[in-house]
Amino acid sequence: MLYIYLLLGLILFLIIFVFAPAAVCYRSVFGRRKTLPLDSEKLYKPAIEPYKEKMISDRDALQAHGCKRLTVTAYDGVKLCGDYYDRGADKTAIMIHGYNADPYVNLVSPAKWLFDEGFNVLVICHRAHGESGGERCGMGLIEKNDVLTWLRFILDENPRRYVLLYGMSMGGTTLAYLSNSLDDPRVPCMVIDCGYISTENQLRHDAKRMHMPPLLIPLIRRLGIWDQHIDIRERSIDHLKEAQKPILFIHGTADLTVPLEEGKRNLEACSSEKRMIIVEDGGHTTAFQTNEKQVTAEMGEFLRQYFK
Repeated sequence: MLYIYLLLGLILFLIIFVFAPAAVCYRSVFGRRKTLPLDSEKLYKPAIEPYKEKMISDRDALQAHGCKRLTVTAYDGVKLCGDYYDRGADKTAIMIHGYNADPYVNLVSPAKWLFDEGFNVLVICHRAHGESGGERCGMGLIEKNDVLTWLRFILDENPRRYVLLYGMSMGGTTLAYLSNSLDDPRVPCMVIDCGYISTENQLRHDAKRMHMPPLLIPLIRRLGIWDQHIDIRERSIDHLKEAQKPILFIHGTADLTVPLEEGKRNLEACSSEKRMIIVEDGGHTTAFQTNEKQVTAEMGEFLRQYFK
């Protein structure tokens, strides 16, 4: 009888102190995100604070051109939305934002610059973010299929159009996951801005900040496999080893969320034509704002190679 009580006690202990916390952490990481717009008083991200006024100005300037709200249906029925700024060009930039972020917080400055450079611009909103549907995000492992849905939508609308894919943070890793399978000639190149190597790696990096015991991460991985059929161990560098498109990497030296070393590992793994812009003192998702002159000069040179 004692053994039964001990077994029941062990099971209860595991449920309360292991499985339940893992489920809570999984839902916290992959559950629906509550994003805040740039001008929200509640939005405070230290990396963007020095550039917030400029970013709001860029957003207002871009939105002054007017946009069309687009919606597409993902492979699993989730409704996705995006803002399309159409200037009648034969080239479109699809802007793919990061985790837990309003797309304009991440991408407004490069989006505005690309529009001024002659691109139509589509600013998409990830599943489980903002006004897009879905109750789970996939940290790039599901979103790579959503990007393909958007890409087909844009190319079906005009088969003679060329598309630049620009991803930041989780959006950059999303593109890395696509890099070995995307061979459509109408996508001449892509930009990966401060992308991480894997969700597992990122969770371990952020565990202390998120009050998550690292020992729970293997259980979170199992929950991801069971719930969304994704493996958080999947690495960007394994896809980049067979990259099909030229890639421009961007990273700041002061990125505390995704260290520069990870960006360099992505660059080293990439088998296609590649280039890297390293921005001194650039924080996470703010390399463009930190030294816009440097980034636009080097990115402009890169894009002119592939968008004739």
